[in-house]
Amino acid sequence: MTDLPSSLPGIDVATGLTRVAGNKTLYLKLLRRMASDVPSAREKPSAAVMNADSHSVREIAHSLKGASANLAITDVTAAAESLEAAAKADDLTAIAARLGAMEEALQNYVSVVGTLENL
Repeated sequence: MTDLPSSLPGIDVATGLTRVAGNKTLYLKLLRRMASDVPSAREKPSAAVMNADSHSVREIAHSLKGASANLAITDVTAAAESLEAAAKADDLTAIAARLGAMEEALQNYVSVVGTLENL
C-alpha cells in the first residue's frame, strides 16, 4: 500500500488514524465505505425535507455527524452539525439552506476519496 497522504481536504487524517490505532489500511477502507454510502446519505434528508419532517432530518444529520466525526471527516461533520441544529429548531428554511451545504460537503468528500484509488 502506498502511503496515505498526511493531509486531505476536509479530512483530519492524523486524528482519523489515531482512532483506528494507526492502521492505514483499515482507515482507508472505512473512508471508502463511507464514500460508497453517500448516495443514500444524500437522499434520506432530501426526502425528509420534502415531507417537512424536521425530526427525521435531525436524526439523519445526527447519525451522519457521528459517522463522519469518528473518521475525522471535518467538513461533513460541520455541515451535518449545522443541519442538525436547524432541524432541532424546526426551521424548514434553514434546513433547506443547510441541506445544500451538507450535500456539497458530501460530494467534495467523495471526490477526495476518489483521489485515493491507487492506494
